Amino acid sequence: MKRVIGSWGEQVELNEAIIERMKELAAERNMTIHQVIQKGGLNQATISELMNGRTKHPKISTIQKFCDGLSISISDFFKCSYFE
Repeated sequence: MKRVIGSWGEQVELNEAIIERMKELAAERNMTIHQVIQKGGLNQATISELMNGRTKHPKISTIQKFCDGLSISISDFFKCSYFE
């Protein structure tokens, strides 16, 4: 799995960077993860497995639905130092 640079400069797994980005984007909009997934049409079990580390390779469709819940594009999701 590709390693990316986290917010403190350390290397983290890609799935960890995705989780952090989801939390960051939701917080920026004063939303909870639960509110975002409801708005985006994501299943609670899907996001729970990702957040708890049981899913190491989230599907792009999961990230897209999360983005839909935030009304952003998937390219906006990945416009972050985590993914450079």
